[in-house]
Amino acid sequence: MASDHEIGRVVAVDTAQVTVELNRDLKALTRSTYEGTLEVGRINSYVIIPVGARRIVAMVTRVLLTEESELKADKTMVTLPSSRRLMKATMIGTIDEGRFRQGINLFPVLDSPVLITTKKDLDAIFGKSSEQDGASSDEPGFCIPIGRSAVFQDYDIKIDPDAFFGKHAAIIGSTGSGKSCTIATIIQSIIHQASVKQTRFIILDTNGEYRSAFQKQNAEGAWADADVAFKALYIPTDPAEKEKLAIPYWFMDSEDFVRLFRASPGVQRPVLLNALSSARDSEEGAENWLHVRENIIKEYNRILGLCSGTETKDAKSIRQLCDGFLDYIAEQAIDQQLSLLSGHYPIITATGIKTTLEGIRDVAREGIRNEGQQYEAYTAIDVNKRRRIEESIKPLLGALSRLPENSTALSTASADCPRFFSKSEFRYRYLEHAMTRDEASSSRARDNCSTMLMRIYRLLEDSRFEFMFGPTCSEWPSVTHTLATFMRDILGAGYLSEAGLTGTDACSEGQLPFYDRQRGGSTRSNVVIIDLSLLASEVLENVTALIGRLIHEFLQRLSDPVSGVGRGEYPVVLILEEAQNYIREGRRTEEDSISKLVFERIAREGRKYGLGLVVASQRPSELSKTVLSQCNSFIVHRLQNPEDLRYFREIVPGIYGQLLDQLPALAPRSALVLGECVQAPALVDIREASPVPKSKNPKFYRSWTQEEKQPDFEAVCERWEGRQPVCPVPASQPPITPENDGGAE
Repeated sequence: MASDHEIGRVVAVDTAQVTVELNRDLKALTRSTYEGTLEVGRINSYVIIPVGARRIVAMVTRVLLTEESELKADKTMVTLPSSRRLMKATMIGTIDEGRFRQGINLFPVLDSPVLITTKKDLDAIFGKSSEQDGASSDEPGFCIPIGRSAVFQDYDIKIDPDAFFGKHAAIIGSTGSGKSCTIATIIQSIIHQASVKQTRFIILDTNGEYRSAFQKQNAEGAWADADVAFKALYIPTDPAEKEKLAIPYWFMDSEDFVRLFRASPGVQRPVLLNALSSARDSEEGAENWLHVRENIIKEYNRILGLCSGTETKDAKSIRQLCDGFLDYIAEQAIDQQLSLLSGHYPIITATGIKTTLEGIRDVAREGIRNEGQQYEAYTAIDVNKRRRIEESIKPLLGALSRLPENSTALSTASADCPRFFSKSEFRYRYLEHAMTRDEASSSRARDNCSTMLMRIYRLLEDSRFEFMFGPTCSEWPSVTHTLATFMRDILGAGYLSEAGLTGTDACSEGQLPFYDRQRGGSTRSNVVIIDLSLLASEVLENVTALIGRLIHEFLQRLSDPVSGVGRGEYPVVLILEEAQNYIREGRRTEEDSISKLVFERIAREGRKYGLGLVVASQRPSELSKTVLSQCNSFIVHRLQNPEDLRYFREIVPGIYGQLLDQLPALAPRSALVLGECVQAPALVDIREASPVPKSKNPKFYRSWTQEEKQPDFEAVCERWEGRQPVCPVPASQPPITPENDGGAE
């Protein structure tokens, strides 16, 4: 039977490719076998090279014709040219005992026979031979169909969901090549599997196109799930929408605030972090005694540090520190907290602290000349002064450095703790206090913080950022389980009646839309679509980073026994549409964006906690190298930009190099599928999504040939200006359907 299927012999072998000389009888590049007439040498088809009991599978990447002439020894005559048909193929895997495995660990020798694939070989390559075994939930295998082979039309291409999502995937292609439809059809295919009961897909939709892939509009403009199985939650950023996105500012950690407010190192960053810590602590007990203890320790250590100096200005700084801290104690009215502190540390009393600070101030002032005048002259802190100051401070500092035995609290809230705090208190009280305390050692603290303060005030008052900071004229309420309710909403979890959420009397409807959804009995969602298309570009990176970090940290904390599930047992898929917009590979002179840092961390660590990434981009050359290099599966549509092609070649394994030459010529909805998610690399005709995303190509000529259709400029602009109430789509406007939405992007 081998002679019936033999098409040539191996004439060259390297570590990835073989060169095959086709038999001379293959004039029409076909071979007739008992299975019928089969094509030979079709690009992206497969050939078989037997090596012992195993069969190497190679993918055809090139076919060429060469001509050679032979010169006789007597040089009196030359024969007519003879042609040789050569074929190059990339070795991609091995069939052993009827099962195909990617990867090569043996190589053919010269003159090995090369065979055309049989039906049995194709069944093994495409996984049909193992379908009878049945997919289990623990080992699903290649069970999710995404399209058909472009070469072997009788075979579906299926992916392994655990490999595709668990080890991250990238969907790459130029605009209009079909990326959005590919993402939609993969999710739809998974949800439609009979054994699938629930999924957790979160789409960061920067183009506002995925809602129509999972929901449909009726004649009145109301949206509902397009399929009973989809169960999609759509969260817009349009401030005119009732169900709009809201991410309370107190969910941000210190790095989020530093990046958002652009706090520079030196003065601004310490002031901001100090204000954040104080604000978060204040909501837990109005300057609790642990926080006061921390401040006293900090001030005493600063005084001791200045005692080691030899310059006269150090004495003046010590005096300013003492005056500043005495003013802080007087202005903040923390006598109650000092009283609580005395209960844990009997050696510490309010009177004692004041007496100590006044005594240190007097020591620093000894020998001063021209006191009270413009040019005061201090004397340096000598050995005697240093000894007296240390004798006053060290006993108190030693006592405060040990936590009391009867205290269960180990520390105050950090600047990273997602605890509610009042934005007005933060703005007008804690920032002021943080700068005032720093002015004790540097009178220019306020000047150094002026640019940061301007940004803070502008962001807090800008209506575009109400989704993060709440209404500009009022505070968001502090309600029960705010963070848990947000995580339930964003992960598509259903309402929990036992959570005991705060009622509308304290948190009225419309203040926190995610709280309203959960409080109103929100059901579980398989797909959560976060429409970021109308989000201010100034905060796009901050918002995407915040969402990614919260999901990642939540899944990390599932290792705690209180979670009720184990680590990695609550998997989530995060889909990053147009990812180059917020995880860009910056220049060497640029500081990495917060979103780039967050998603690079997720790319490296997310798999361990059950967080999978699907990165979609039309400009892979602008994507973070770390994120893209962590992807083990690729669906590559047409790529035409030379820089993108070069960059992508550097990311994927070199064995696929010859296959990538065809990318600039791929048709829409055709894609090259590579990596661990698929049985074998294949050119795939991707299934049509139903319904499709709202990513149609504009019909310029059709518009030019029809009667002019005028948009309602006034209504659009009034809503843009925030002055137009939400109103349903007019009955004359048809709902969006696959028929009138057009093609895929």
